[in-house]
Amino acid sequence: MPRSANPTHDATLASAAPLGLVEAYDLIRLTDTTVAAVIGDVQGHDMSAAALMGLVRMAVHSHATAGAAPDQVLTRTDRDLADLNASRFVSCLYAHIDLTRHQVTLASAGHPPPLLRYPDNRTHAVAIHPGPPLGVGLGTPSYRLTTLPLDPGALLALYTDGLVETPGTDIAQAITDLADSLAEWSGLPLHQLVDNLVHRTRQASQHTDDMALLLLRPDRTAEL
Repeated sequence: MPRSANPTHDATLASAAPLGLVEAYDLIRLTDTTVAAVIGDVQGHDMSAAALMGLVRMAVHSHATAGAAPDQVLTRTDRDLADLNASRFVSCLYAHIDLTRHQVTLASAGHPPPLLRYPDNRTHAVAIHPGPPLGVGLGTPSYRLTTLPLDPGALLALYTDGLVETPGTDIAQAITDLADSLAEWSGLPLHQLVDNLVHRTRQASQHTDDMALLLLRPDRTAEL
């Protein structure tokens, strides 16, 4: 379900709606020039897992809009899950995008690395340093920050492991293959790129896991 949503500075968003109840993404307007993009995946596939994902989304939104830094958003959400005794873990990737400085700051709780496609079409997985998934119960976890340029025309892809993880495949190679496809289809409109990436995964395997995909691109022609 592609869509566009932006702060007052220029950005374009295209996303594939989560194909299931336990994977979710969110785009949170923070200020006129900053936005948070979040994607997550909860352990399990039942209604309890779906309810937990709803609580995680609310917690992340609350901490983000209160002004917490990306690492603190994850730390505080982990504490919220500990208070709930949820007994399930949630992977989560949080991206703070500053459209004035043209940069993104990332923090990961056990989530697959995002992909970055530069304006010159070079594409690779971002080297991040994930902390433990939310809800694991390891005391007060630490989530390292990774900050990198996000220039106009670049493309940032956030996704869940359902897009790259299938039985009998090497997940590192699957992530590389996904990056190659992102580069190969660089000329496509974002909504068509989303469709192609999801269709590629379904074709490549007997795919049964849920998946979610979020593409973000700073763009000079977008409007609020």
